[in-house]
Amino acid sequence: MPLFKFKVSDSTGAISELMIEGDSQTDATRRIQRRGLMPISFLGEGASASQGGTKSKFRVVEFTDRLVPLLEADISLDRSLGILADDQENPAMGNLASELRRGLHEGRKLSDLIRERGRMFPPIYSGIVEAGEEAGALPKVMGQLRQFLMDAEELKSFIVSAAVYPAFIAVAGVIMLVFILGVIVPKFARSMAGAGIQSTATDLLLGLSSALHSYWWVALVLVAGIVVLVVQIRKPDSAVSRAWDAWILKVPLIGKLVLFSNIARLCRTMAILMRSGVHLLDTVSIANRVVQNSTIRSSIQGLAGDLRQGQRLSAGLSQSRYIPPLMLKMISVGEETGAVDSMLDRVADRYEADMKRSIKRMLSFFEPIVIIVLGLCVGCIVVLMFMAIMDMQNIAR
Repeated sequence: MPLFKFKVSDSTGAISELMIEGDSQTDATRRIQRRGLMPISFLGEGASASQGGTKSKFRVVEFTDRLVPLLEADISLDRSLGILADDQENPAMGNLASELRRGLHEGRKLSDLIRERGRMFPPIYSGIVEAGEEAGALPKVMGQLRQFLMDAEELKSFIVSAAVYPAFIAVAGVIMLVFILGVIVPKFARSMAGAGIQSTATDLLLGLSSALHSYWWVALVLVAGIVVLVVQIRKPDSAVSRAWDAWILKVPLIGKLVLFSNIARLCRTMAILMRSGVHLLDTVSIANRVVQNSTIRSSIQGLAGDLRQGQRLSAGLSQSRYIPPLMLKMISVGEETGAVDSMLDRVADRYEADMKRSIKRMLSFFEPIVIIVLGLCVGCIVVLMFMAIMDMQNIAR
C-alpha cells in the first residue's frame, strides 16, 4: 500500500505534515478526515510499503528489540519513539518511529497506529499492544511480545541454516553435472569420433550431451513454472494456495513439519495473548490469523462460535482433526488448574522441539541421498568414458 504525504491542520489550527497509507490519494484523504484532521495540500507520494521502501528495510524484531528496553527503563512512549526516530543507522525504522510519534501527538493510540500498518506488523502485534495499553502495563506486555518475536526469528534462522549446506551440495552437484555433460563429454566424444572409433558407450555419451544441448530450455520452463507456482501459493486464499495447503499436509514427513509449525505458532500466540490479558474470543480470533496453513485455519474457524456457546477451549479445538490429542489433553489439564497459558507454552515448546528434531533427521537423510545420487550420475558418466577408452584400445589391437 503506497504512502501519501499531506500538509494537514488539526482542530486548533496547527499545521503539520503527515505521511499516511492508502489505496489511492482519495482513500488517503478520507483516512485523514476520519482522524479529525483537515487536509490542506497534497505534497506527493512516498515509497510504497510493498516496494523497495520502508517495508523492505524495516524489521519488526529490530524495532521491538530497541523499543522495549527504553520502555522498561521508565522512558515514556513518546520519548522512546523520539529516540528511535533519531536513529541514523536505520532510516526506515526512524521514519516509522516519527510517524508513530506524530500519531501519538494527534491523540491516537499506538495500537490503532500499528493496526493501520498491518502489512508491516504481524497480526498479533496490535492486539498485544492494545492489551498493554488497556492494562497500563505496556512495557511488560511488549517485553513478552519481544521474546515471542525473537523466538520465532531464532526458529526461522535455525531452519534456514540447517538447509543451507544440503542445498549448496545439491546446487553444486547439478552445476558439476551440467559442466561435465555440456563441456567435457562433447570434447571427449568428438575426439573419439575423429579417431574413427564407434562404440555403444560413445553413442550414449553423445546422446546425453545432445539431449542437454537440445532441451536445455526445458529446465528454464520448469524453473519458470516453479516460480509461478510459488507466487500463486503465496497469494492468500487463492485456489492454488488452498489446494497446496491441503496437499502438503498429506506428504510424509513434510506434512508433519507443516503441522508442527502451525500448531506451535497457534499455541505460542494464544499463550502470550492470554498472559497479556486479551479476552479469550479476541485471543482466538488473532491466533487464528497467524496460522499460515489455510486448511488448518479453516478447521478451527468455528472455534470462537463454540466458545460463545459456553464450550471450553479444549472442546472447541477437538472439532478440528488437525489438533493433536496430546495438545487437547494438556489444554484440558490447564483449564482444570487455571493455567491454560502455561500449558499452551509447553505445547508450543514440545512441537517446536519435535519440529527441530524432524528437520535435523530429514536433512541428515537428504544430504547423503544427494551425494549418492550425484555420485551415481558422475560414476555412470565416468564408466561410459572408461568403456569408450577400452573400445579404443581393443580396436587399436
